[in-house]
Amino acid sequence: MFPRSKHITPKAIPLLAAILLPTAALGIALLAPTSIARAEAPGALQLAPPAAPSNCKTGHFQAPNPFYPHGQVHLDMVSWRDNSSNEDGFIVEEWRRNQSGAWVLQWSQSTSANRTALLVDGKWPNYDFRVKAFNASGDSAWSNWAH
Repeated sequence: MFPRSKHITPKAIPLLAAILLPTAALGIALLAPTSIARAEAPGALQLAPPAAPSNCKTGHFQAPNPFYPHGQVHLDMVSWRDNSSNEDGFIVEEWRRNQSGAWVLQWSQSTSANRTALLVDGKWPNYDFRVKAFNASGDSAWSNWAH
């Protein structure tokens, strides 16, 4: 039950519940991942989770720095092979080995379907990347680690 407050009277609680509960259910339906083959009816077509991406690798390159004429920008590109035709997108993770030697998640980013590369800031040797595909039915397995 809700804690009593001078701002919410006991008579207001059923009214709030009547307004918020349907709105929350509607909001969840609007924010749910979309897929054209998703259906909830019994016997309806169910989309299979996507196949895992493979051949995840990093490439390092330099480009001229537009803000410093004599400088260079160091960039890494994470790339992978898209082995599925039914993904809604990909999730790319960057992991870093900290000073105690433990691997910690540095960041995670989702990308659009059919994308096979992502530019990231230039990194040091203690960073690894991996990728997985996702759709409305679930996630694929993770790709190999790229160093």
